[in-house]
Amino acid sequence: MSSLRNAVKRVTHKERSQPQARSHLGLLEKKSDYKLRSRDYHRKQDKLKSMRTKVANRNPDEFYFGMHRSQVDGHSGKNSGRHMRTEEARRIEMEE
Repeated sequence: MSSLRNAVKRVTHKERSQPQARSHLGLLEKKSDYKLRSRDYHRKQDKLKSMRTKVANRNPDEFYFGMHRSQVDGHSGKNSGRHMRTEEARRIEMEE
């Protein structure tokens, strides 16, 4: 009997579209869209949480001499990795 039950064609249920009266609100978010958005949001929150814990556990007395010589981009805050001597930095500022 179970083989006959599996042979019967079933109706596939389709998701509804956005009603015409609410079309000014944009696309209707489906479950798959929500799952993608939710997963992305939670990944970002987990990343921020781990970064906050790393900062909280950081040793404030830690020091490297490379901190004096390295350049930090003012916009993004990233270290460029290049070291400049003070004379070179002054010369470049004078040229600009």
